[in-house]
Amino acid sequence: MNWEKNIMGFVPQNEWLDVGFNVTRQNDPIDGLFGDVRTDNLVAYWQTIAAEYQIPMMAQFHSFDTVTRKTFRVPIDTHNIEKGLIKVKINQSERMRALTRAGVREDALYDYVIQDGVRLAEQVFTRSKVAKNELMSSGVVTINENNLNLTVDYGVTNAQTAFTLDLSSTADIPSQLQEIIDTALASGKTITGMMTSKKNLTKMRRNEVIQLEVNGTAAQGALVRQAALEAYLEDEFGISTIVTNDLTYGADATFGDDGRPVIQTERYYPEDKVTFFAANSAGRLGVGLWGDPPEVDVARFMSVSGSEYPYVYVSQWIENDPTVLWTRASGLFMPVLYDPYSLWIATVESDAEGATGET
Repeated sequence: MNWEKNIMGFVPQNEWLDVGFNVTRQNDPIDGLFGDVRTDNLVAYWQTIAAEYQIPMMAQFHSFDTVTRKTFRVPIDTHNIEKGLIKVKINQSERMRALTRAGVREDALYDYVIQDGVRLAEQVFTRSKVAKNELMSSGVVTINENNLNLTVDYGVTNAQTAFTLDLSSTADIPSQLQEIIDTALASGKTITGMMTSKKNLTKMRRNEVIQLEVNGTAAQGALVRQAALEAYLEDEFGISTIVTNDLTYGADATFGDDGRPVIQTERYYPEDKVTFFAANSAGRLGVGLWGDPPEVDVARFMSVSGSEYPYVYVSQWIENDPTVLWTRASGLFMPVLYDPYSLWIATVESDAEGATGET
């Protein structure tokens, strides 16, 4: 193998150019609501988006020969946007020694190293999905890890996130939904969709009031079909898009006595939340902005021709004492919400009934 500087596991720089592009996951619901865009200036792009998607302000008539009334720009949180650095590294030297002892041929080591880089990039992508889902479920993005403690404010008000929903079998769910929709409409927004867990949809299908309105008295007590519930929500409330997200990810890991990792799994989207949203004409609520991590600006590690740049950069370097080869994936990321009044978030009240989440 043509290892860089004849160091085993040190892949030439140009070999990493194909890694870090595939940020969209086809089975991930959040990517349908928040896309991904690569930009050279996160702050400028965010400011452009904020100006474009606000409620239109009215200019006023003026008499001739009078001073023009001054308007304003909507304030946005530019202080924290460029602090969204996501990165992770792995000891490549340790990996190479383990593979060599296992009898892996040197010509096969290259694929193992590249796959390590791909997996590291996927971990960066995963953190971006977690941030998008947190924005959907709370209206903010919080970062409290690795000595970084900040909250990115998108202008979603406390009133928009203070709703509660009683989804018990006898609750008047339609009246609760109508209240949220009317409140959003009073702010100039028409709700077009909702995001929640399958468990909450099952609770709605078991609700007696919804059963009565969908199936009539003859079929009251029978579980409402999924398609019938979706048609009902669209016809009665204009909720034409229903997104469910029950996916999980590995949030952290500890090592057991046997040396194997014990992974702590978390949900991307909380089970007890329902987010009502007003999407744009393309069905989107925002976009994930990706920029250059610091090492690209300092070292220009990746020399990419043309206009295509990866979302996540993979780099390698040697640490001399102890002598270790590291592989790292890093990206600068922050999700952006087009319109702060596009989210209306409710917390589901806990009940003793429980639901299996079956559909």
